[in-house]
Amino acid sequence: MRKVIEKTDLVDIAAKLFRMKGYSATSIDDIARAAGLTKGSLYHHFAGKEAIAAAALEQVHQYYRDEIFAIVREADDPGVAQLEAFNLAVERFFTDHPHGCLLANMSLEIGGSFDLFSQQIRRFFEEWQDCYMTVFSRFFSAAEARNRAADAVAIVQGCILMNRIWHNIHPLRRQHGALVESCRAVAAVA
Repeated sequence: MRKVIEKTDLVDIAAKLFRMKGYSATSIDDIARAAGLTKGSLYHHFAGKEAIAAAALEQVHQYYRDEIFAIVREADDPGVAQLEAFNLAVERFFTDHPHGCLLANMSLEIGGSFDLFSQQIRRFFEEWQDCYMTVFSRFFSAAEARNRAADAVAIVQGCILMNRIWHNIHPLRRQHGALVESCRAVAAVA
């Protein structure tokens, strides 16, 4: 009897393996075995590892769009409350996914040389940065908001990397708190 697995579940399994082992060290056999499928069954869904990885990157990105980026994007006038909710959602995601950010991990592993992945990865981080910029532009000039947004993504991703290494989410929480406090400090003066 053939095992039936949803395509999204297969992508989740592959994403977890890519986070844990890396893209290069994860084989089609690893993914098929973890999903309880034959390689042939896996190829029924995807042309190869590159296609599975592209789907995994997109699935994570879509989750962020729907569950995290939407916190800021769908707010009428996003401010400190939305930033706090956004931060909490990010912390929850990385508490549930302690092997780090799939997009950052793959970017570090393959560098900017793989066009398909680099475009997907760039779009993800641009959207993340845009969310910060949307909130920060309420409190800072456009140029300052843009710089703070770029810095925030870099700092937060560093904390996510450290969480992967040390299994400690507290540096991420401290940095998130600092982002919120910087906005509150400006609001208190205004």
